[in-house]
Amino acid sequence: MSDPHSTLHSLETRVARLEAIDAIRSLKARYAALADAKYTRDYQRQSEHVMREIALRQAECFTERAVWRGGAGFGSDLVGRERLYDWFQRSPWRFAMHYYVSETLDVTDALHATGSWRLWQLALRDDDAHAVLLGAVTEEQYERTPSGEWLISDMRFTQLHMMEPDDRMLPLASDFASLTALRKSGSSEITQTV
Repeated sequence: MSDPHSTLHSLETRVARLEAIDAIRSLKARYAALADAKYTRDYQRQSEHVMREIALRQAECFTERAVWRGGAGFGSDLVGRERLYDWFQRSPWRFAMHYYVSETLDVTDALHATGSWRLWQLALRDDDAHAVLLGAVTEEQYERTPSGEWLISDMRFTQLHMMEPDDRMLPLASDFASLTALRKSGSSEITQTV
């Protein structure tokens, strides 16, 4: 016969895990919505004042000592909410729509979780207004604050690929400099740079 106290404890643990997963999904949806809110419907960056406010709210999705691992050409590697705030203000886009899907989330204990997401993003570059299709996987770590809020403590971009739509076969690149070089070379082959 099972112990009713252990069954109750097990049920509480399972409910807490599901609540944590739901909170992390909501966090990710908020982060993506803020990332996209920095641009107007006519494909322009918001005014400086609005951009600062949204970038601040976007950075607040992260812990104070959060780590961003975008790599060369995509924000580099940053540590701390203040550095993230600076990066989000100087975003390389004039328009973006982020779709985070196919997540896997693992709540390791009451205060920590890990996850990965597949990112599909449609964007316009700020420097030349060229359209970019971006795909990536983000590997993430989360921490629960003393107030009970879940925040991102580490975000690493892996398998990052960008391409510009064209009627020719499309090159793939892992950063803006490589993408620009491929465009300038006029390559009509599908190319992937590392």
